Amino acid sequence: MERPLRAVGSPLTLAVLALLAEKPRHPYEMKVTMRERRIADTVKMRGGSLYDTIGRLERARLLTPTETSRAGARPERTIYAITDAGRDTLRDLMNEFIGEPVNEFPRFVAGLAHLAGLRPVDAAALLRKRADHLAAESERAAMELEAVADGLPRVVLLETEYLQRMRACEIDWLRQTATDIEHGGVPWPEPENAFGAKE
Repeated sequence: MERPLRAVGSPLTLAVLALLAEKPRHPYEMKVTMRERRIADTVKMRGGSLYDTIGRLERARLLTPTETSRAGARPERTIYAITDAGRDTLRDLMNEFIGEPVNEFPRFVAGLAHLAGLRPVDAAALLRKRADHLAAESERAAMELEAVADGLPRVVLLETEYLQRMRACEIDWLRQTATDIEHGGVPWPEPENAFGAKE
């Protein structure tokens, strides 16, 4: 059955299918594995979104329940396995996500496009604020990664490695650009039209 990728083509779909391609799992184990591998850094998960995604994938016949189990007084757990159609979809999604660059219209870049509307001092302060947030995030990620890295192969942490490298590059760029702005190295429009000016 033909199924457009956009119907289930989210990063969370990719994560679920990839984990099930490794071995059958129940949703709680998927959550724990995503946390251990820091997949949550790249996948938006809120409330029951994992269960909603599993339900969609099951209806699309991309995964199937294989067994249910119960441990003591805990709720019953359903173990899911990927189907052949799910493996085909996973290959298609990997091709789309890795092999085809797309403009994802990030908020930060949209904000940069209008930076000239601020006073230089305010623009530089915001860039430094972002750099500080990213530096704290990077430090936190490094500590968490150190705690689990010994037990995991590098290949399952490549997205974290990439994000750490990208954060480092962005922090350098933000701080250097803020310095350039502060020292007049970036030409600026007349200040009377600055919408971010403070009294």
